[in-house]
Amino acid sequence: MLMNPEIARRVHDLDADSTETAEDAQHALTAMGLEVLDDVIAAVPGMGRFGQLCAIEIFTALGDTRAADVHISLLDSESDTVRQWAAEALAELGVERAVPGLSRAYNAFRQRGESPNHSEGEGMRWALTRLGARSVVLPPRSAALCVAGCQMNLMWPTVHLAEVIEDLAAHHQVVLYFQIWQVGADGRRFWRSASDVDWNLDRAWTWERNVAHCRAWALLAAEAVDKAPDLVASICWIDASDL
Repeated sequence: MLMNPEIARRVHDLDADSTETAEDAQHALTAMGLEVLDDVIAAVPGMGRFGQLCAIEIFTALGDTRAADVHISLLDSESDTVRQWAAEALAELGVERAVPGLSRAYNAFRQRGESPNHSEGEGMRWALTRLGARSVVLPPRSAALCVAGCQMNLMWPTVHLAEVIEDLAAHHQVVLYFQIWQVGADGRRFWRSASDVDWNLDRAWTWERNVAHCRAWALLAAEAVDKAPDLVASICWIDASDL
């Protein structure tokens, strides 16, 4: 069956040199709905990085699992951003059969020695957790103090930030960083700042030394955070198994 000429033009434009043209095509194709899905899927392997990212956003917006196989194939992309977005899309679509491919991609990320707080690593961990292939270590006290978010995006009042950092470290978790969010009158949360102090995990150290090192720097950064009632913190932490 011949492709609809308008769909064909828009699919072609996803891989345009102009990002503006590509984004216009993305929005137009998304608005057309599920009838574009098969044509976009067929075009993805021949696209460049930006075109593939636009395609992933179309698939995520349409929410159809027919795009699962092409997402799984993109886990082997040369682009870290494409790999990350594909992993996150698979998790949002709830594609459990993607777990072996996601695990392989995350293992490759770890073997490259990338920083664990690199966005690709965070996306892979998030996807594996959401699909039930990774467990988050959340101590009972920290869980009790949590006020917002789901298991994948927990938040705590900044007045409890230091206590949660201490609790995570006591349970052998490495705190990588935290971010501060402001809660509006309607309950929505807006990003305000990252931690003022940067610290890094050192792969040459023992795990327990990294736990203590990151705990100390995270607590130092937490001292500078406002403790206003409308401020909450999200925390990124990992277990030894994540290395």
